[in-house]
Amino acid sequence: MTAVHAVEAGDPADGSARLEWLLLTTLPVAGEEQAREILKLYALRWRIEDWHRVLKSGCGVEKIAHAAAERLQRAAAINAVIAWRLAALTMCGRETPELDAKCFFTKIEIAILADFATERRFPRPDNLGRAMGLVAAMGGHLHRKHDRPPGNEIIWYGYARLADSSASTERALRLGPEKSEVYKLLRPDIK
Repeated sequence: MTAVHAVEAGDPADGSARLEWLLLTTLPVAGEEQAREILKLYALRWRIEDWHRVLKSGCGVEKIAHAAAERLQRAAAINAVIAWRLAALTMCGRETPELDAKCFFTKIEIAILADFATERRFPRPDNLGRAMGLVAAMGGHLHRKHDRPPGNEIIWYGYARLADSSASTERALRLGPEKSEVYKLLRPDIK
């Protein structure tokens, strides 16, 4: 095991001692360039921590109580993908907001987000950043001037609402006006 010694640059504004810490690693460290690379890798740890939080809190993977190991493994694998998608959505919404929303959302999801935007007088989901803002609003984010950017938990709640709306809309569209009780309720003129 090798130790990477890091020192915070500059002197702290409050006059306290500079922060010095050691990062233990099993990777080889022969010089400053490799040490910096290891520090960059360590910084990615927080993304992994966020993913675990979504997996545990959002997906509730710790609450899964299958008796058979095979079922537990399948459930954990499915939830791992869901947690990855939510963490990736949150990260990409922040880091590449200019991407087309179609990269991550279906046509129906974008249409639902557009309706939600119209209802709330928000900008349309023309790009990923705006779409994620709408997902966050569906999850309870208020978008006040000094609010922090929405995190994985808010995105989780918003995406769950979006997914439910999308599934219901897809079902109504698939059944069509002749068979859908939703159509009959909303449009009694359609027989």
